[in-house]
Amino acid sequence: MAAISELQRDKYFRWQLICACLGVAILVSTIYVVVSYRLSADLGMRLELASLEKQTLLLHAELIEADNDADERMTELMHLIHINEPDDAVFFVSIQGPNINWSLNQNIPKQDINTINKIFSTQVDNNLSNQIAKSNGIKTIGKNCYLWQIVNGDGYQVQFYHLASSLETTLDYIAKRLSITTFIVIWIAVWCALTLTFWMSKRVEGKNNALIRLATHDPLTDLPNRLYLVDMMQKALPDIEGQNPITQASLFVIDLDKFKEVNDTLGHSAGDQLLKKVALRLSSVLTPEQTLFRTGGDEFLIWAPHFTQNQAANLAATLVHVCEEAIIINQLSVNTGASIGIAHYPLHGTDTDTLIANADHAMYEAKQQHCGWVTFNEKEATDGHQRLRLRADLNDAFNQHQIKFYYQTKVNLKTGEITGVEALARWYHPDDGILSPFYFIDLIEQSGRVQEFGRYVIHSTIIQLSEWKKQGSTIPIAINLSPYNLLDPGLIDFILDLLTSYNVSPKLLEIELTESVTSLNIQNISHKLDDLKSIGIKLAIDDFGTGMSSLSYISNLNADIIKIDRAFIVDIESNDKHKAIVATIIALANVIGSSIVAEGIENEEQADLLTQMGCCYGQGYYYARPVQASTMSKMLKAFPVIKQLENDT
Repeated sequence: MAAISELQRDKYFRWQLICACLGVAILVSTIYVVVSYRLSADLGMRLELASLEKQTLLLHAELIEADNDADERMTELMHLIHINEPDDAVFFVSIQGPNINWSLNQNIPKQDINTINKIFSTQVDNNLSNQIAKSNGIKTIGKNCYLWQIVNGDGYQVQFYHLASSLETTLDYIAKRLSITTFIVIWIAVWCALTLTFWMSKRVEGKNNALIRLATHDPLTDLPNRLYLVDMMQKALPDIEGQNPITQASLFVIDLDKFKEVNDTLGHSAGDQLLKKVALRLSSVLTPEQTLFRTGGDEFLIWAPHFTQNQAANLAATLVHVCEEAIIINQLSVNTGASIGIAHYPLHGTDTDTLIANADHAMYEAKQQHCGWVTFNEKEATDGHQRLRLRADLNDAFNQHQIKFYYQTKVNLKTGEITGVEALARWYHPDDGILSPFYFIDLIEQSGRVQEFGRYVIHSTIIQLSEWKKQGSTIPIAINLSPYNLLDPGLIDFILDLLTSYNVSPKLLEIELTESVTSLNIQNISHKLDDLKSIGIKLAIDDFGTGMSSLSYISNLNADIIKIDRAFIVDIESNDKHKAIVATIIALANVIGSSIVAEGIENEEQADLLTQMGCCYGQGYYYARPVQASTMSKMLKAFPVIKQLENDT
C-alpha cells in the first residue's frame, strides 16, 4: 500500500522548474554567444584577408613601377601602409625579383619565420612569369594565428604574413554587447520561469491536493480511509529506532449488522444515507484525539491513542448503543445495530497489520456471538488460524483418504448384545494428529464440499459393511449426514449403485440426522427421506431433545430410530427433570413406533435406570469407546449378533 508521503506535493517542484528554465536560458544564451562570436570572428578574418590581399597587390604593383631603388620604395610604402598601426604590429614581408631581394620582419619570432618559410615553400612559384597569380589562407603556429598572402607575376613574388588580430578585436568589441544581451535573456527567462512556475505550482498543488483527498478519504462520508489509517498508525507506533513512542492505544473495527438488509430492501441510495448518518453519530461521541475511518462497505474503524482496555470497553459500549438507536430513512425507522472488535496496543500487536487483523477477528467473534463488542482473544485467534489452515488442507484429506472411521457399538441394554455400530469420522492430519469431527465438519459445510464428503462417508461405510460380511458379521452401521447431503440430486442412485456393487443389504445402512438442523429443513428434504426409506435404509434422529422438537416434525420425519441426546443421560440418576424428559421421549417413541437409543451411557446405574424406563438400546463408554475397524472386527466375532438381524439380511 502506498504511503501518504508519496502523494504529498514536491516541495522543490517550483525551484526545479525555475532551475530548468534558467538552464534553458543559459544554454540558449551560450549558443547565441558562441554563434555570434564565431560569425564575427569569421567575418573579421575575411576582412583581414581581403585587406592583406590589397596590401600585397599594392606592393606588387609598386615593384613594377619602381625601376630603381625598389628596396627604398618598399620600405617607404610599408611605412605608409602601417603608419596608423601600433608599434607592436606583427607581420613579415618578403619580396623577390630580378632586381630585388627584400624582406621586413615586424615582431615575428625567428622560429615562426622559419616554420612559415618551410610550410609555405610549396606555395611559391619559382617560374616568375608575366601572369599574376595569388593565393592566401590562415595558419596557426603554436599559439599564434597567421594570415598569409602570396602574389606572383611580372617577374616578382610578394609574400606577406600578418598576425591575425580580428579574434581579439572581435572579442573586445562584442563581449560587452553579448554580455548585456545574455543578461537580458537570462533575466527574461527567470521572470518567465517565476511567473510560469507560480501559475503551474498553483494548478498542480490544487490537483495534487484533490488527488490526496481522493486517495485518503471516503468520498461518501468524507471520512479518512484505510490508507490514512495505516499512515497515522505507522507514525504513532514506535519505529525500529524507537522514535514516536506511544505507550498504549486501542483500535476498533465496527461492522453494521443489518446494513445489507437495508441496502437490499430500500436500495443503495438509502444505504448511502444510512452510512452518512451512522458516521455522524459515531463522530459525535469521539474526542478530537480519536479518529473515525470508513474502510468500505459498512465497516468503520476508530483509532484511539493512549486508550486503556477499560476505556476501550466503555467506548465500545457507547458505540453499540449509538448504533442501536433508530435512524429515519425514507420516512422509515431503521435500526442497524453493530458488532465491534477491539485490539489493544501493545497487548494484541505491535505493528499496524497485526492490530488491524486482530481487531477484525474480534469483530467477527462479536458478530457470531451477537454480543455487541469483543476484545481480541489470543486463543480464539489461534483457533481461527487453525481453521484457516485446516480448510486449506481439506483437499488433501479427500484425495489422500486421510479421513478414516472409528466405530462405537450400540447394545441391547437387557442382554448386552451388539445390535449395531455408529461410524465416527476422524481426520488423520499429518501435522495435527487425529482430529475429531468438531474440527472439520463445519469447515466442510462452509467450503461447499458437504455433498462430496457425504458420498465419501457412504462409500467408505458400504465398503466396510462388505468386508465385515465377508468375515461373517452382518451388523448395521449408522452414519451421520448433513441435511445438505440429502439435497444431492444423485444421492439415491449413488447409494443403490454402491449397494449393488458390493452386494450389501440396504437394511444394514442407517442414516442419522441431527434434529436441530433437520427441523429447519424438513420441507426441503422430506421427499428424499421417503425415497431412502423406500429402498430399505433406516432413518434416525440424532441428539433428540436438543432442537426445536414438535409433534408435527416427528410425524413428518417418520424416523425408525430416536436417539436421546447424552445431555439428558449424564445426570439422569439425580436430575428429575431430565428423567421426566427421557420418560416422555420413550413414551412418544413407543406411540409412533420408533426404537429408542440412549447416548452417552457411562455407568451401570444409568443403564439399569434406562432399562427400567423402557429404553431398549444404548451406547456409551460404559460399553465401549470408539475403536478402529480392525478392533471392531474382533469384537464382532467375540459377541454373537441377534438372530433377527441375521434373518433380515
